[in-house]
This record gives sequence, C-alpha cells and structure tokens, in this order.
Amino acid sequence: MLGLGCSPASSDPSPQPAGGASNGGGAGSPASAGANVSGASAGGTSNAGAAGAGNLSGASAGGTVPGGGSAGSTSGGSLGSAGSAGAGSSDYCASRLGLSLCETFEAQPAGAAQAKPPWAPAVNGDGEVLIDDQVAHSGSHSLKIHGSGFTTFLVLNGAPFPPTSGPLHVRMYVRLAEAMTGGHNTFLVADTRAAPGAGNTFRLGEMNAMLMYTVSGDTHGALANENFYNDHLPGAALQPLTWSCLEVALDQQKPEVQVALDGKAIPDLHHTDWALDAYDTLRFGFEKYAGPVSDVWYDDIAVGTAPLGCN
Repeated sequence: MLGLGCSPASSDPSPQPAGGASNGGGAGSPASAGANVSGASAGGTSNAGAAGAGNLSGASAGGTVPGGGSAGSTSGGSLGSAGSAGAGSSDYCASRLGLSLCETFEAQPAGAAQAKPPWAPAVNGDGEVLIDDQVAHSGSHSLKIHGSGFTTFLVLNGAPFPPTSGPLHVRMYVRLAEAMTGGHNTFLVADTRAAPGAGNTFRLGEMNAMLMYTVSGDTHGALANENFYNDHLPGAALQPLTWSCLEVALDQQKPEVQVALDGKAIPDLHHTDWALDAYDTLRFGFEKYAGPVSDVWYDDIAVGTAPLGCN
C-alpha cells in the first residue's frame, strides 16, 4: 500500500513514506473535485448537465469508430501479448476483436472541447480541455489537457462498456509535456455514474516519477516498482514529448488489474487481491495533487472486452 497523502483538504500533498497512507479523499473524492462529471442528468450542474447534449464523437461525425467485435463476445486475455490485434500499423481504430469504441478526435474542430455524448469536459479549477490540431498520434487532432486546476477531464459516459461479467479493456496513447514527477497525480479515472469517486474507484497516474495506481481512494496502491522505497530504482514511466501506449484491464469478477506500457506488461502493477467495481465511466485528463501545471495529450482511445493492442 502506498503512502499517497491525498487529502481532500489539500490539492498539493506530499508523498509519504511507504506504509504511511492516509485517507485518499483527494484522490478518491470527486465530490470536492467536480464529482458532477458523470453527466447522469442533463439538468444537473454546469459540468454534469453538459454531458447530455450533442455528440462529440458520434460515428456519423467520424470520431467514434465502433469495432467489429461483439462487446460481450470475448474474455480477458493478458496485456502485453495482443501484438497488432489484427489492425494495420497506421489504423489504430481499425475493427478488431472485442472493440466497443475508439476515439480519434479527427472529426472535432480545434479549440475548446464541446460536450456531446458520450463525451463531456469536466473542469474543477482553471484547467482546459482542448482539441489540438498541432500535436497528434495519428491523423491531425488529439485531446489536449492543460491541467492547471484540480481536475481537468474529458469524461466518457454511456459508451458500450463491457458487461459486468467481463473485463474492461482501455487502450490510450498518452504524451506528456514534461518528464513524470515525484508527486502523485492522476491521468485516468474509472468509476461509476451512480457514485462518482466513491466505492472502488480506480486511478492510474504518476508518483515517484513512475506509473502507479490506486483503488478505493488510498486504500490500495501499487507502484511500477513496488520495491522503490528499498532499492530506489525507477519503474516503468512515460517519457516526455513521446507518444506512449498505455493499456489497462480491469476485471471486476476475478478481480484483476493489469497495466502494460508500449506492449509490455508491468508485473508490479498486476493485482488480483483488490475489489473492483463495474465501471461505466472513464475520465481522461489530469487530476492534480502535487507538482507543477502539466500539459497531457491523449489520442486513439479504445475501449473493449479484449486486449486491444498498440497498433
């Protein structure tokens, strides 16, 4: 268990030594960080209400690309072994087994991202959610997050998430403006529309300049190098100004968490001992607890029921 020290009373905590975990309200309590991101009701707050309008990535606009596989037809598999997943090297959203949704952001105009189902921006602070036409992994557009506030996300709701009896697979390309920091911050959140940030919310992010995640606030946490506090060696990390392929598999039934970077599974981020929820909401962006303002880009985001591969 990591000592993350993410208190809801402070958006800039300092990491604690191993074993010194505190209640993870800051990392696990979107009620104080814009829990209204889920957009469950079009008549909710200004953040949530927007989630009920339009279509940011609808297939008719060419942004969301449904896969050829059935959302419930496949089961699990190990990350880091999917290879090409049957797709061409330049078509990262090509139809493949288990693909439910894939977002390229190509159909969206550059500028502030608009709220159109199944997507909605959600900002708590002065961050920005942008469609960028200057940097892209494929094509000419990407999602850019200027994470100067506490939470700055583009939220995926109401997509064809896998059934509760199967795993949720997420593949995304991520680019950081700077090297990963020693502070604890989040890039991806998986939770439920019914209870945003509560229960067994999953957060994938950075700490000690490497990949890490938490489950259920700060109750459980894993570093890419679990022995860091003894050997002080670096774990798997995203490199600055480079597109990295991150794959995450969350299986509520087993339960099991798997994470892979650029097609290689990260052993210390594989856990089968922590309860998970039937996640139906994903938030891509930056939840800031420590360190400087950060710019993060996302592209070719895929969701499905089987390993989706990095090409």
